[in-house]
Formats: sequence, C-alpha cells, structure tokens
Amino acid sequence: MAAALLLACALSRPASPELAGDRAYAIVVSRETLKHPGWKAVVDELARKYGAQVLTYDSDVYEVRLELARLAPDYLCFVARPEEARPDFVKRVNRLVRELDRDPYPDAVWAILTGYTHEDALRIVRCSGFRVRSVLSGCSAGWLEYVQSGIATSEVRYGVMWVKYPNGTIRRERGPDDRTLFLAALLATNRFDMFITSGHGNHDRWQLHYPDPGREGFFISRSGRVYAVAKNGTAVAISTTNPKIYFGLGNCYIGSIVSRDSMPLAWIHSCGACFYAGYVIEEGPGSYMMGGIPAYFFVQDDYTWAEAFFANAVSLVFDMLHGTPGPDHSWLRVDVDGAALYGEPALDVRAGLVKEPLYSKSVKVRQLGGGLVEVTVRIRMNRDGTPGWNGKWGNRHPVVILPVRVEDATVLSTNAYKAVVADNFVLLYVWKKGDPPLKAGEERFVVFRAKLMERPREVSFEEERGLRLWWLAAAAVAAGLVALTYARLRRRRASPVSE
Repeated sequence: MAAALLLACALSRPASPELAGDRAYAIVVSRETLKHPGWKAVVDELARKYGAQVLTYDSDVYEVRLELARLAPDYLCFVARPEEARPDFVKRVNRLVRELDRDPYPDAVWAILTGYTHEDALRIVRCSGFRVRSVLSGCSAGWLEYVQSGIATSEVRYGVMWVKYPNGTIRRERGPDDRTLFLAALLATNRFDMFITSGHGNHDRWQLHYPDPGREGFFISRSGRVYAVAKNGTAVAISTTNPKIYFGLGNCYIGSIVSRDSMPLAWIHSCGACFYAGYVIEEGPGSYMMGGIPAYFFVQDDYTWAEAFFANAVSLVFDMLHGTPGPDHSWLRVDVDGAALYGEPALDVRAGLVKEPLYSKSVKVRQLGGGLVEVTVRIRMNRDGTPGWNGKWGNRHPVVILPVRVEDATVLSTNAYKAVVADNFVLLYVWKKGDPPLKAGEERFVVFRAKLMERPREVSFEEERGLRLWWLAAAAVAAGLVALTYARLRRRRASPVSE
C-alpha cells in the first residue's frame, strides 16, 4: 500500500547552516572574481556552508545556463564584486533565473552576494539568520500590525508618524518636520531589523520628502558610508551595526550599483544590511516587484525574505501572462527584470510575526511507486481576506514552495480559478479583484500527479541544440540591430544638419 506523507510547509524551510531535505544550492561566480583571494574565500566558505556546487563563467552568466538547468538548484547565489553587480547584470540574472526550464517562471530562490569589500560578503555568509521584530519606515507603509514594535513616518505629510509599542498599541503621533536626523538617530539605536524607504531616489541618495524635497533632507552614500544631510545643512554619518534588511519599497534606481558610492554597497558595508532590496530601474505607479514581497513575508505567509522575493516574482509573471484584474500589465513587462536582491538566498531571515498569516498551507505527498507521486496542495483561510492582487503594495496569489522537486505534472483536480504547477512551486489563483473576500475556514486546493525529479537531470541533445540555436538566433538579431544602428549613425553624420 502506498505510504502517504503529510508535510507542513514549515518543515520544508531551509535551516542555516544546513539545508533541509535534499535542497540543492549552486553558486555562480566569474573566473575573474575567483582570482581575488578575498572573494575566493567568500565562495569557498559559502560552498562549505551548504555543500554547494560552484559554476564559473568568463564574461556572461548565461555561459552556465545549461549546467544550471541540469542541476535545477533550489537556491542560487551569484557572487559578484561591486564592479560586476551593475544594473545590466541584475537584469540579466532576473532573466536567467526564469530560463532554466521551459516554463516562464523563476526556477530558484536567488540573490546576489556582494559588498563594498569581500569582508562584507563574508559577514553575510557567516550570519546565522535573524527575526524581523521591529521595523523603521521612512514612508507610511510599515506593516506595523504584523511586528512587535516599530515606527512608520509619512513622506508626504510633515510631522506625521505612527508608533507601535511592545504592548501592541499603535498610535499616531507628532514627529519632526524634517525627519533626516531623527531617522538617523533611531537607526543608531540598533533596535530595528528592517528599514523601509519610498519616494525619489537614485543609486547614491534618498530624498526623504515626496514629491519635492520641501523642508526635509537626504540620505546620501559615499565611499561605503551613509550620511544623513538635514535641510539646514547638518550632516551626520549613520552609525548602525545590527543585522537588518534594507527595503527600497518605492524608490527609483536605489538598488543600482553604479559606482563605489552607491547605496547598496554602503548599507551592506557600514549599516549592517544582510539583505538589500531595491529597483535598478525607474519606479512608477505600476511597479509591483517590490510591493508584493511583504505579502509573503508579513501578511499572508511566513516565508524567508529571499523566498518572499521569489514568490512575488512568480506572482508577477502569472499576472503578466494572464491579464489578471488590477495591475497595469504594461508596467509588469518592465518591472519583471528591474528588482535587485543582494544577500544570501538561503539565509533564514523571516518576520517575528505577532499575527497568524492570512492562510495556512499544507502539502501532502503520496508515493505511487516508480518515482511517481500524487501531491495535494491546500490553503485554508485563517481569517476573512483577499489572497490575490489587491493593490500595488498589497496581497498576492498564494505561492506554495514544494518540499520536493517534480516534473511532468498533470493536474487531477482543483477548486481554484487556475492552478500553476511548476517543478518547485504551486500557484493558486483563488481570488481576483472584484470578488468578495474569502471567508475564514474556506479552503482551496490542487491535486496533481508528477514524477519526482532526479538531479542532476538529463538535458537531451535536442534540448541543448535548441538552446544553442536560440542563442545563435538572438546573437544574429542583436548583430543586425547593431549594424543597422551604426549605418544610421554614419548616414546622419554624413548628412548636413538642418535646424
């Protein structure tokens, strides 16, 4: 008789320093980076920590695409020196992680491990994880309801802030008109596990007030340090050392590493950031790549920060492909490559929740023999709510990371609008904008049959040939575009200029 194994999703979480179950970890690094003894030490220590396989490339991360497809890693860490981790690199990594198999979704929980120095990266590798129990926010969104304590401040109204006290009380209180030095002083207490920003930004600055600077100042970064520069010209170096997440929720370009003066490097180097998340593109009213992470971290699930980043990307791709009501789908196509996550993907950093998630989830795996399994994935609402896209910084579709890796899945039954079964996750489309909230106790599920994936998996010659032909075609198109552009420029230079 086939044995049934009931797995609560909590049991499939990675636990540093060892990964649960048979989770696979891969490291991607350039050969040039490995020539630097300090950065090689980072790779070596990370590989020892997780028993990871190290893949190297010369000039382009896509050189390891086929080998990554064979390995099908659960966690994927790109170790990069600052001069490598440029915005184009981030965009390329986003695309690569979605192109390790034939479906359009991300295929691994990933992050880019970098730092102002290699010692910064080593500090992150050696971090044992932490819980986000207190949040400091430079905007009104602070998710205070879901943490033990915190402060959220308005970026559009002077002197407005909300304080959550350890007894659970949230009060609106009066703060300073210029929050610049106020926030710097709060960070220096080392009490806050997450710092959130929104509003105008760039790779080396955050403007505190929105939409214009008004009566407030800036945070700027220079040479691995962050400085708070108030409106009156007073400047202080921000001094904070406790492990934390920097979350650039709604800033343009604040995730970009353009030079050694860039914000990500400074927060990692001198402000204790173990994770740094931010856009490398212009952020706008239809940007969703950052806004859904808190749903999986605080509100509806209890994933680690990197897992929440992954789940939100899965949900974004689903919305982009299926035209779900609510989001601006033209923005989604730009947004999908525009988010950077710096850190270490298996690091156990999650919220110290004071409120149960919107739903509970379970995975039941029944062995059928011959490497086949029947899997039931179920969510059960813990309270009335809307588990689907309900706003820019709101909820998202339930995404359940599977405790086993599967392939050749066939859906047998579901009561969701649609169930997406990938090799490493299930997405349940169970609520859409305009629907009434799901009630506490309601359940949604999918049952599917699949084959357990054996890794490293075989990639047939035909598939390899297809990948090579695809890249040859892409290269030919790119070469044609370059030639066409060059020809046009030559014609323009040869022609008289009329005004």
